[in-house]
Amino acid sequence: MSRWPAAAAVLAALLAAAAVADSALPVLRAGVVPFVLLCLTTLLATGSGRALAGHLGLTDLSESQKTLIGATLGLGLLALGTFALGALGLFKPWAASALLAALWLAGYAELRPALESLTPDRSLLESRPLAAAAIALPLALALWACLMPPHQYDSLVYHMALPQDYLLAGRLRAPEGLLFAHFPQNGEMLFTLALLAGSDVLAQMFVWLAFALSIAWLFALGRREAPLSAVLLACFLTATHAALLLTASTTYVEPIVMLWVTAGALSFERWRQVPAARGWLVLSAAFIGLALGTKYYAGLGAVALGLRLSWRAARAEDRRAALADLLLFTGIVTVLFAPWLVKNWVLVRNPVFPFLYKHFANTGTGWHGDAAAGYFRVLTEYGHAEGWLRSLLKLPVLLLRNPLRFGGGMDVLGDLGWTLLLGAVPLGVWSARENGFRRGLLVFCGLWAVGWFSSGVVLRFLTVLVPLLALTGAAGLVKLSERLDGAGRAVLAGAVAAMTAVNLFLVLFVHAVFGTPSVLLGLETREDFLARRLDYYPCAAAARGLPGPSGRILVVGEQRGYYLGREHLPSSVHAPNLWVRLAEEAASPADLAGRLAEAGFSHVLFVPKESARLGAALGTFTAKGQANWDGLESQLEVVAKARGCLIAAVEPKP
Repeated sequence: MSRWPAAAAVLAALLAAAAVADSALPVLRAGVVPFVLLCLTTLLATGSGRALAGHLGLTDLSESQKTLIGATLGLGLLALGTFALGALGLFKPWAASALLAALWLAGYAELRPALESLTPDRSLLESRPLAAAAIALPLALALWACLMPPHQYDSLVYHMALPQDYLLAGRLRAPEGLLFAHFPQNGEMLFTLALLAGSDVLAQMFVWLAFALSIAWLFALGRREAPLSAVLLACFLTATHAALLLTASTTYVEPIVMLWVTAGALSFERWRQVPAARGWLVLSAAFIGLALGTKYYAGLGAVALGLRLSWRAARAEDRRAALADLLLFTGIVTVLFAPWLVKNWVLVRNPVFPFLYKHFANTGTGWHGDAAAGYFRVLTEYGHAEGWLRSLLKLPVLLLRNPLRFGGGMDVLGDLGWTLLLGAVPLGVWSARENGFRRGLLVFCGLWAVGWFSSGVVLRFLTVLVPLLALTGAAGLVKLSERLDGAGRAVLAGAVAAMTAVNLFLVLFVHAVFGTPSVLLGLETREDFLARRLDYYPCAAAARGLPGPSGRILVVGEQRGYYLGREHLPSSVHAPNLWVRLAEEAASPADLAGRLAEAGFSHVLFVPKESARLGAALGTFTAKGQANWDGLESQLEVVAKARGCLIAAVEPKP
């Protein structure tokens, strides 16, 4: 190469770097350090995961498949390792560093092969560049959206609030008034690790990583069971599914559950092809156990595979071996789920809280029968008002014409983008007649769907099946396309393109409603966005700057306490609120202020608009309690006030 072309290339690179630094870097700066941390932690976890998988005796794996399995197992090791730190009271940055160092030592020999296996598939890029770009672009956009500060309702109520509370205490504990603290939390353990590293953006990137790895599992194992065009279409359908694109940049844990469910189901079907390779069954059980340790509803997957193993054992000639497989699967799932059962038993004396609350009355959560019943009414508010059979018959129409019937509020994120995927299910059934692997995936999805439909019908809980349904549906679409002439294929392709465009439109629409483009394009700061979106945020920022040591903050009317960043008691619609009880017990407003001080509160944060929205769900006063509450503000000293909130010191005015 002569000198002047080389110099021109270097100059072009410098100009490109200058352009990025001048325009894009100010917007992307918030994600640079979190992305580096994501790569580092993922690499260390992948090395240890590869080392662990190496003991399973699987000999038919490529290096890239070993890395994929290692990364998926590695995320589980990160979650369980962080849980161990919390159980030992070691939620400290140095302890998190020690955990990563231990993973580095455990997987040191596998780090180089893992890095070398990440080389892009050149043959695919050369033969299907448009397909590769169509899959990569939505993933890139979802990663970009991770730069938004967490602002979704459930994220601020518990997905991020719980890790923050644990770090304030330095250990796992049962925060008062937050019943979600007793759900399985493998996902929240990853978020805790992210907060230990100082970044809630990293927490969202962990969710994005699970989304990307789910697609990688489709590609890695799907190529054995479907034409390449069908596998690429399946990856594309998953990458452009509206519900997944929206949740992949949040701290909602559905994509994490989806990763482990997808890996578990695919591993199970691979084991069915080679029963002698028990390592695949072990992997399946490990992934399903990790999923169950993230969300209770992943138990549907454990039950589905357990039923299939039981059916196999009932029909097997070698019943002892088949029963051994069933026991192996059940044992691994139970062991990986057990930490959360033990934690709940130690903290609230109910291993499966909030379930079976009638049998574990002394939960230590402040729950009583009416509150528990009310929670489960909310959980099943999208149930079968017209009866189970009538709802089943109307299900296809409702899914296509009224998906919001299956989730309101922030659950609406899971209601979007199902038309193409569910419309392809019959084609998937048709094409799977000739392929036992895909047929097994449909059986798994069918068993899951029966449990989902019977138990609450929040459509967001079905998003974990998207990759599996995409693989079977894409195979059916490709098979149908092969049976059509040119005009028919054009019509089919146009229909798929139109429904995909609708999905992407829905994603853009939701982001516009949230107002996220203003931050992602650098038109608005993180602080300005949060102050505009959350009434309590200006007072939360003021609370973080209160001088000197102080007690807890009582939050009145707001459940989303994450941005307070200090000890607080949020309001709750699922359990009795302390401030209601104290107002009823107090003899006067002054006595109420004194009782708040005795309870350890130094400040009260009032959020009137949200309090009015939640209304009676927060609790109701008698005339005496109302009088005490109305007079409370006169006993307090206002220290900060904004358009939508007020924070006052509990000490009576001088």
